Amino acid sequence: MTPLLRAEWARLFSRRVTLVTLVLIATLLAFLTFGFTLTRSTPTEAEIRTAGQRAEAAAVIYDRNVALCEAVQSGTETAPPGVNFPRGCDYGARPTTDTMLDFGFSFSRQWPSLFTTAAIVLTVAGFVLGASFVGVEWSSGGMLNLLLWAPRRGRVLAAKLIAACAGVALVSVVYLAAWTGAFVAVDAVNDSVNVMGFADWMSLLITAVRVALLAMAGTALGFAIASMGRHTSTALGVGIAYLVVYELGAIILFQVIGGVDYSAKYRLSSWVSAWMNKSTAFESTPASCSDTGCSPAATVLSGSWQQAGLVLTLVVAVLLAGAFVSMRRRDTN
Repeated sequence: MTPLLRAEWARLFSRRVTLVTLVLIATLLAFLTFGFTLTRSTPTEAEIRTAGQRAEAAAVIYDRNVALCEAVQSGTETAPPGVNFPRGCDYGARPTTDTMLDFGFSFSRQWPSLFTTAAIVLTVAGFVLGASFVGVEWSSGGMLNLLLWAPRRGRVLAAKLIAACAGVALVSVVYLAAWTGAFVAVDAVNDSVNVMGFADWMSLLITAVRVALLAMAGTALGFAIASMGRHTSTALGVGIAYLVVYELGAIILFQVIGGVDYSAKYRLSSWVSAWMNKSTAFESTPASCSDTGCSPAATVLSGSWQQAGLVLTLVVAVLLAGAFVSMRRRDTN
């Protein structure tokens, strides 16, 4: 199988769509780096002092609201009339001096959002590359010629899948290294990189692994759908339809009708968020009060990153199983 893997690896990086994707990713990196360079600034001592005072005042209000919300949710207190609490008492991060500073780019504060952006870019790129890598082979007749040389269909498809996922993993590692290095260089004149300790850098490294694995999952999904549909456009059509009709449609629907978004735990985007952010909270009825009295908030269901990994793995495994089963069909159209 080694010669087959080598051939598929060479074919992956010799394709025009792969080269165009790499150029687009590099262009996006350069564009964002240049944009953050324009917003870079170093806070003065007066700005830091003012931000610290604002953070202390905001933290008092934050702690008071969280304590009241948790008391109402547990049923030990009743909420004041007309007060609605956020789901799960999620008021966001506790105010700090750093979050109150109104200055430009801060790597230590903004790297999670930067890696989330990288995850979206790499996952979409992986989906397109995986779909086109096998879809073009089916639609052009290249798969038929390859099967004449290597008639074991399962082995051929596995080699293509391994090459595609390994290639996207390599691109992800190189991209994230360049991404991190570029933004560290942008923030080199500030103190936000220096304050990051060993635990912060380990968290960054683990997040980078999550991004690479997510990109590989996107590659496998595009690959599986295109293989079953025997065409690249099948995967692209299914992907766009899922995002527009199901993901976006469900969000708009529940925003219009109001109430609890029961579809959240059945959307892949929710589990992707849990995978990247380590956990996610699903919709729940908030605590509320009316003329007849107050009702505590319902229990909030949460999804961990382990659960998210299991869900994403199952989805990928089911589609890949379908791709390998459909590979046994003797048609090559």
